[in-house]
Amino acid sequence: MAVEIERKFLLGGEPDWSAVRPGSIRRIEFEQVYLRVTEAGEKRIRRRVCDGRVSYEYARLTTARDGVREVEEVEIDGARYDRLMDDRDDSRHVIRKTRTTFPWDDRLYEVDHITDPGSRACWLLEVQVTRPDDAVAIPRFLPVVREVTSEPAYRNAQIALG
Repeated sequence: MAVEIERKFLLGGEPDWSAVRPGSIRRIEFEQVYLRVTEAGEKRIRRRVCDGRVSYEYARLTTARDGVREVEEVEIDGARYDRLMDDRDDSRHVIRKTRTTFPWDDRLYEVDHITDPGSRACWLLEVQVTRPDDAVAIPRFLPVVREVTSEPAYRNAQIALG
């Protein structure tokens, strides 16, 4: 399992993308479905569309502490994705979001625009770091409201509750 350490920030709205170097932005459409969420961890499947290419993945995630989790992801095919949809956690909504990634100051920044469930629509910035206390330089064009790394309400599994 890989260890993922990230800092997460709530944005007040859509960033001014004109501030990013042309050609460096990448957009990915996600459909994210939770199969089971327990105290021990999460299981989810994702359908992603990037540059017209569709791919699927299955993941097991275990939270170690705020902003730190172990992630085991494997690529799956569309048929397995469809079969796993039968095992989805019906108490959670399907999350639909557009992820915009761009490099800035030697880091990859990811801005998620969550559109579904509509009751939880928002803009979130995620920045991968080496240590949970790493400083993150926030580009001025990102309208950060506050850091939400330690707020459970902004974890995808909670957002899926609607």
